[in-house]
Amino acid sequence: MSSSNVLVLGAGGGSGREVVEAALRAGHRVTAAVRDPEKFRALGVGDTTTPGVLTVARVDVRDEDSLVPAVQGQDVVVFAAGPPGRRADRLYSEGARATLAAMRRGGVDRFIGITSAGVRDDDPELALWYRVLVRPLLRELYGDMRLLEQIVRDGDVDWTFVRPVLLLDREPVGTYRVLDGATPARGRTITRADLARFVVEEIDQRRWSRRAPTLAR
Repeated sequence: MSSSNVLVLGAGGGSGREVVEAALRAGHRVTAAVRDPEKFRALGVGDTTTPGVLTVARVDVRDEDSLVPAVQGQDVVVFAAGPPGRRADRLYSEGARATLAAMRRGGVDRFIGITSAGVRDDDPELALWYRVLVRPLLRELYGDMRLLEQIVRDGDVDWTFVRPVLLLDREPVGTYRVLDGATPARGRTITRADLARFVVEEIDQRRWSRRAPTLAR
């Protein structure tokens, strides 16, 4: 298996950290893009026993000029950035525009974005309680995720949108189901570690180009 240069945007978040760790274990050269490198280093991500190589870069995902140095020389950009609360405040859409512009300048053409199963309004497998209680609270967040996906689709990159269901901060289960653009039957949760495993496998195998794999146990 060959080693790739992987840029993880939003590496300081829960999903981003898991992707960094999984990519390092797989032997990739990983650039963790974060707003506060010192705070990220204090988390102890990427110990000296992993076969990969870790670089930490200070990046603002909304700022094209901030992104360009980190994008240079990468084989793939993983967009794992997200807001700390329920509102996106255009983080996804503005981040997508800035990231695509930086990728064009850096000659990078592969984008893997982590969004959510919730971006599909008509998905019949989403639980009733989720549609009634959760979706209204996250309407703006999902709307901005959908805008990110549309911006990237309209760009000139090879994209994959990874859409997990409800994410759990637990030990990996090691098994999950995947459908293109639809939630697997009665799929309700998936661990962040299993999500990260899928993302890193996609970096290696490139099976879901221009598709939206939706993940659930």
